[in-house]
Amino acid sequence: MVATLYDGTIVVTQGILGTLSHILHEAEKRPDASTLLDARLIEDMYPLSDQVRLAAQYCENLVAKLTGREPVAYDRDVSTFAKCYERIETVLKVLGEADKDVVNQHGDVVAPTPVGRMNMVEVSGTTFAHTMALPNIYFHLTTAYNILRKEGVPLGKRDYYVGFHPI
Repeated sequence: MVATLYDGTIVVTQGILGTLSHILHEAEKRPDASTLLDARLIEDMYPLSDQVRLAAQYCENLVAKLTGREPVAYDRDVSTFAKCYERIETVLKVLGEADKDVVNQHGDVVAPTPVGRMNMVEVSGTTFAHTMALPNIYFHLTTAYNILRKEGVPLGKRDYYVGFHPI
């Protein structure tokens, strides 16, 4: 079987969101769970809730770019675990509906793409996926994981991989 852009993007982001959901469920078992969504690694970094929000938004931006549509700008409110799970499930549904052939065809399509709040650049779907979207998605997953570890949630490497490999 030949690996495709779909396999390296949509399937991967589904795994990432699966891991994100798993580590949030582990965090929610804690007696201090209500405080964890506001926890940060360092004061000038986004809290856990924003790590979830941003990981999900970048996944949405990626699937939009690879299916030729404008991304949905989701509400910024992920202030409860329930809202975090709802956001993750919403994006997982969108990823699950992405057509493999459409995604693979958009890899070479060069189009204006928003970067940051005010800039547009002309990039292909593949370039966007591998140099902008996926690095950000992994960053926000890893930061969420690290926040929870810092706060004492008993997570290990297996928890990080749970979305990628069935355990």
